[in-house]
Amino acid sequence: MTALPTLHPNARVDLHMHSDRSDGRYAPEHVLKLAGESGLDVIALTDHDLPAQLPVGPQVVEGHTVHVLHAVEVSGWHGDQELHLLVYFPAEMPEDFRLFCTELAKHRADRYERALENLALEGVTPPDQASRDGERAITRLHLAQALVDAGHAENLRQAFGKWVGNHTAKVPHVTLSMADAIARARAAGGLTSWAHPSLDQARAYLPELVELGVQGVEVFRPRVGSKTRRELGRFSRRHKIVATGGSDWHGWYRHELGEFSVQAQQLGGFFQALQALA
Repeated sequence: MTALPTLHPNARVDLHMHSDRSDGRYAPEHVLKLAGESGLDVIALTDHDLPAQLPVGPQVVEGHTVHVLHAVEVSGWHGDQELHLLVYFPAEMPEDFRLFCTELAKHRADRYERALENLALEGVTPPDQASRDGERAITRLHLAQALVDAGHAENLRQAFGKWVGNHTAKVPHVTLSMADAIARARAAGGLTSWAHPSLDQARAYLPELVELGVQGVEVFRPRVGSKTRRELGRFSRRHKIVATGGSDWHGWYRHELGEFSVQAQQLGGFFQALQALA
């Protein structure tokens, strides 16, 4: 059964957000509550490398209906850097893809442990059992916070700058390629969109990713200038892929969920493509 709603053109949509199952602040159920309170009509909870955490379809939150899409943000390696792939499903996330994501989350715990070996610092908390079991996805943010808690950094900024940023090479990079991520997602019936590329990244890699089968690019994002948004929109039309959009909300900063949203009419191509997969 499809989870896709019939939407008013001005319906408010956010296709990118996170919960405390990865690097967000709040539990999935609380994220849903905040989405309802803020008047969002369609959301996708896109925790990193993790199976869907909320029931799919319409959920009534204090009298407001929020349509939940099953989705995930998968990390993959391409060229010489880590890129992120948003994967959306028209209904339930298939069981084989759920298992695939669980294995990815387990790999994150392995990478965390190898990072601890590389850092060789005392008193840093190891991965918990939930992350080892793939029930939550731990990230560089969790490692940075553990370094702060152990007294090796005064704050997260310092932890990233000194220990766990990409430039330090202390955290092993992901082994999954973007090519394999796209292929697995599409084989499972998902719609794939490249998350938050910069313009330079889009110019360098979008043609290659389209060749690999990516179906969309995240065009609508907060804190992105109109020039960048227009250019990314042109890229999507040139390559005949859909535009997606979302806040990439984590809940740690002053911005509230719902402050940023995209009108459904701006995402018509996305919803049509997703419907075609149903």
